[in-house]
Amino acid sequence: MKKVMLLFGGQSLEHDVSIKSAMAVWKNMDKKKYQTIPVYIDKKGTWFFYKGEDFQNFSSAFLHKIENIIEELKKVDIVFPMIHGTFGEDGRLQGLLEQFQIPYVGCDSKTSMICMDKEYMKLVAEKAGIPLLPYTILTKENEKDIEKFPVIVKPANGGSSIGIGIANNRRELKKKYREASCCDSKVIVEKYAKVREFELGILTKKNHLSFSPIGEILKEGDFYSYEKKYIEDTKTTTQPLLPKGLEMRILSLAKAIASLFSLKGFARIDLFYDEDEDQLYFNEVNTIPGFTEISMYPLLFQEKMTYQKLLSSILESV
Repeated sequence: MKKVMLLFGGQSLEHDVSIKSAMAVWKNMDKKKYQTIPVYIDKKGTWFFYKGEDFQNFSSAFLHKIENIIEELKKVDIVFPMIHGTFGEDGRLQGLLEQFQIPYVGCDSKTSMICMDKEYMKLVAEKAGIPLLPYTILTKENEKDIEKFPVIVKPANGGSSIGIGIANNRRELKKKYREASCCDSKVIVEKYAKVREFELGILTKKNHLSFSPIGEILKEGDFYSYEKKYIEDTKTTTQPLLPKGLEMRILSLAKAIASLFSLKGFARIDLFYDEDEDQLYFNEVNTIPGFTEISMYPLLFQEKMTYQKLLSSILESV
């Protein structure tokens, strides 16, 4: 039986989402094949063994501080990072594991770092000719240069739609810039377009890349917010009605993105589709997407395999 260290919590604004994701992973892990060792990282960066029997009633009473982190990491067969955002999804954790040659699931440190920072990700995609919505890095100095509204304002380093907002005028732009700046020192502003939002999960095994069915966010409102992702009952579908030929175009673009960023293990690719212009746009890659039982990544694969089988496939990809 392989020992799997499940890392969760962390120092980012997505701390609570990470706990929910880890709860679902722990619940669905094949307990006949894997011994799961939950390790919680608090908001100060301290590591603890979590000794509770489940995550339903997560409590600090079940925490036991780890004195030698590297020693404990070396005792397991595989690490399963389920830490979203800064210090978990940005390549720093992956770099630590690589330095000590500790096997882990998911994308490597370089890919994680590039995909976490939306500016770097867009620069790489732009250079490769991947279609993107017009964007710029927003600062106090260039706020006045934004002339066409509405626009989307978002932190460059972040996830779960935290800190994202729409500005319809200059006054709202200042407000949304302040809100996004609380999440990250670098803020991106993008052209707002009425688009359909498509998502694909990727899974790799022995250099073989496979995709989930195409999913669509059937959002009500202007964008897929944190509340819609994790609190409200937002509708999604893995059987979207697509114009003729669009499915092949989506898969072709997704393959190009997966190859460009050297995605491996698991990740989720998000795309926009402007029906009026019949144009696909690359939105982003999530190298550690949400894993709650209502998150899109596990839902995308549900027609192909159970959640338990999905987790086993991810662990077998190492």
